[in-house]
Amino acid sequence: MAKQRGYPDRRGMGAQSDFIAEQFVPSEPYKAELRARVQALLAAGLSSEQVAKMLSISYEVLLDEAQP
Repeated sequence: MAKQRGYPDRRGMGAQSDFIAEQFVPSEPYKAELRARVQALLAAGLSSEQVAKMLSISYEVLLDEAQP
C-alpha cells in the first residue's frame, strides 16, 4: 500500500533536508530593482521605516542604499 499524503515520513520533523542550505545572494539587477522601488515609495511619501517593513529589509540596509 502506498504512503498516504499528509503524514510525516520516518525522518521526523526538522530533518536536515527540510532546511535551505544555500544563502540568498542578490544579483545586481535585483539590487537595482530594489533601489528603484525604495525611491518610488519614498517619493510617494512613505517613511523609511514603512518602506523597510514593506520590502522586508532592515532599516540599516535602507539607509545604506539611500546614500550615494
